[in-house]
Amino acid sequence: MRYHRYLLPLVAAVAWPAALGAAEPPDPAKLAALIDGRLSSEWQKAGVKPAPVIDDAAFLRRSTLDLSGRIPTAAEVREFLADTSPDKRAKLATRLIDSGGHTRHMATFWRRTWVPQADTAEFARLADDFESWVAARVQENAPYDRIVRELLTLPESAGNRRGAVTPVGFYAASESKPENLAANATRSFLGVNLDCAQCHNHPFARWTRDQFWQTAAFFAPPTKDKSGKAVPPELMIPNTKKSLAPELLDGAEVKWPEALASDTGRKLLADWLTAKDNPYFARNAVNRLWAHIYGTALVEPLDDLSGDSGNTGYHAELLKELADAFATSGFDLKYITRALVLTKAYQLSALTREDAPADPRLFARMPIRGLTGEQLYDSLRTAAGLPPERADTGRGLGLEGRKRFAAQFRVERPVTAERSITQALSMMNGRLTTDLTDLTKNPTLGGVASAPFLDTRGKVETLFLAAIGREPTAKESKTMIDFVEGSTESERERALGDVFWALVNSTEFNTNH
Repeated sequence: MRYHRYLLPLVAAVAWPAALGAAEPPDPAKLAALIDGRLSSEWQKAGVKPAPVIDDAAFLRRSTLDLSGRIPTAAEVREFLADTSPDKRAKLATRLIDSGGHTRHMATFWRRTWVPQADTAEFARLADDFESWVAARVQENAPYDRIVRELLTLPESAGNRRGAVTPVGFYAASESKPENLAANATRSFLGVNLDCAQCHNHPFARWTRDQFWQTAAFFAPPTKDKSGKAVPPELMIPNTKKSLAPELLDGAEVKWPEALASDTGRKLLADWLTAKDNPYFARNAVNRLWAHIYGTALVEPLDDLSGDSGNTGYHAELLKELADAFATSGFDLKYITRALVLTKAYQLSALTREDAPADPRLFARMPIRGLTGEQLYDSLRTAAGLPPERADTGRGLGLEGRKRFAAQFRVERPVTAERSITQALSMMNGRLTTDLTDLTKNPTLGGVASAPFLDTRGKVETLFLAAIGREPTAKESKTMIDFVEGSTESERERALGDVFWALVNSTEFNTNH
């Protein structure tokens, strides 16, 4: 094992903007200003001073990781730092949100939210097709309510069409059981932890066992009466003689059509669940997106919006305002994402200081977050100057290599992620990292080492831009230059590889700050 004693300082990170087209489009900047106003009021009440705003390099890195799932390239860093336009952060946000990287990154995010079972070995086979389906919807900026409705009303025959990309994985992960589908649907799309009531009434929970099975009944096919006519289904609660028909959680009347099909129950549930006036649907989507971008959700825990914190908690009113704006926009995911990254709060530093607020619920500074396995893998490839992912397999490369790496470095939530010893050792000595210290397998390293127009200082600076997304400090530059030039001429290329190795194993590279 090679030992490097370079400890690189943490940087911090930032903001975003955008605009939409169409008649009277909603303005994300106005919504961002509302967010900043609400948070600023909370800071004043708490008597806290927000962290300083981050610089351009930190903003570029943070926003690229959050919106595209990778670090920026060295060329992107140079271009962004050289841009003197006052709205360059806004333009960057628009470009990233409209990019293919954003489509892929958010497809993974929503798949992990809706079908978390695909992160297990048992259901891992479901991930690719489901993410492909989500990616197609994100790419066309399909309204969020339409996406969810399409998933909930998927025809039963969809799973039998060879080659078709559908959300059938949602049903497969639930084994198509009404009780599993009810638990997963309410958690995923409403932020309601209904499955705790599956077996019995909990003394401290809002929901009852009857409500759980009434919701599950929507996923059951119609039954037939004595005349053979299809009628609304009923589900019997296990270990009881009690049968329940479908009922909505808010007690609203269920209007059954005269003729029932096998999916009528699911369609009626989808109508209610995705409605603009549903008390949970828009709030749940915004709360999860906020947690994705800011680390901590406006209302925690994520799966319990029906609890006290969801209605009277710290930022319950702000969440309602954002949810209303999201619904009014036609459930436009790009609009709400732009608004969230346009705020001044998103541009606050993550660096700690003595007077920095400790309560993460204040959002007076950004948290330091770990990278997901996908972010880490794609960022290593980006730093090395490797081309976009290919479908072929190879030593540490290809889609299968990415899947294995992502599974090994999987995190539940980036804001609470802690690297294990096994993961740390893999980063230091694993096949992928070892390969990337080889000039023949790392285009960035090979190009830097052979560039006749770069002196040692220029080579070190380029490696910093490629891996860390910023120029080195004077102290860092001197340390690295002395290390490289202290090597023999025949060892210079290996020394540059050691510099790259040290950078990608630094805390700064392995976190989103």
